[in-house]
Amino acid sequence: MLRKGILFFVIPTLIAGAISCSVWKQLGKMPNEKELSGFASSEHFNQDMQIFENRRPELIEAMSKRIDIGTMVDFFLNDTPHRVPEEPLPEMKPVDIKRFLKPTNSVRFVWLGHSSILMNVQNRILLFDPIFSNAAAPINFMVERFQLPVIRLEELPEIDWILISHDHYDHLDMETVEFFKDKGARFAVPLGVGDHLRYWGIPEDRIFEMDWWQKKSVDGIDFHCTSSQHFSGRTGQDMKTLWASWSVEAEGLKIFFSGDSGYDIHYRQIGKRLGPFDLVFMDSAQYNLKWREVHNLPEEAVKGAKELRADYLIPIHWGMFELALHEWYEPVVRSYQSANMEKVNLLTPMIGQVVELEQPNALFRWWENLIE
Repeated sequence: MLRKGILFFVIPTLIAGAISCSVWKQLGKMPNEKELSGFASSEHFNQDMQIFENRRPELIEAMSKRIDIGTMVDFFLNDTPHRVPEEPLPEMKPVDIKRFLKPTNSVRFVWLGHSSILMNVQNRILLFDPIFSNAAAPINFMVERFQLPVIRLEELPEIDWILISHDHYDHLDMETVEFFKDKGARFAVPLGVGDHLRYWGIPEDRIFEMDWWQKKSVDGIDFHCTSSQHFSGRTGQDMKTLWASWSVEAEGLKIFFSGDSGYDIHYRQIGKRLGPFDLVFMDSAQYNLKWREVHNLPEEAVKGAKELRADYLIPIHWGMFELALHEWYEPVVRSYQSANMEKVNLLTPMIGQVVELEQPNALFRWWENLIE
């Protein structure tokens, strides 16, 4: 959150101008005045301020006041050990794509690290928040990933849909988007995010922008754009593009993907309207009490999963980038402890592991071998 709020939007942007004009392309393109006026019908758009807002608009300003220069210094000088793994995390490589693509009446998924998910939903192939770049920042040597992607872009199966939760660098990756310019994949994105995609070469007819609670039904799948509590912008807290979570339903199977979000009443609301869910992928990391409004604590993610009426919870937003002050493994340790106490079924696959809903993996605490 720190680098999302101050560091990795403002400072990298200034450095970028001195390094290469091509880096500026990473910033994307914001909606113009005419497009912003078109968002007036959204209940979440403040027409006077020309920005999107959370249910409680004051949260982001209050949070920002707590994130000052001292927070930035703490990020760089804090001696918390093990914020980055000392060795590569275990992974299933190569990914068993043949097994992943085997015809199914259910769901298979592969966690690619952080919030990137490759999913087979009854033989339609989806990608959630894919990032294949070396870094979750406009400059390649900042916010570098722990290890190379477990699968290369060129090795991916044909993708039907790419779902994006919001426009931060660790969720909307220009390099990945540009790879799909000449492919057939369609994009489902929150309002305003389509401007980035068009700027990077994605044709208009393959971009579907949606507001919270809107639904698009295609290919036998219902895509619901649902609410979250976060913010947006690639150069700061611009708030001119919407942030969202996603509900995906196909013939009775239901999956929820949180994107980035702090805890609020929206989990209960979504669970009541669209649940119960077979699989719930929840933001469970890169948290801090200074910015808990925009990232669940692990215990809050477990609570939210219960409110969503989840059969299985998969903690995401960890295991690939250093974006907070906690140890890299703390999120999954706390998730495991909380899920145990709350009797929530937790799935913790290794990166690259093919998981089948019909035969979910037994809980294997693979991270324990890496903790001193």
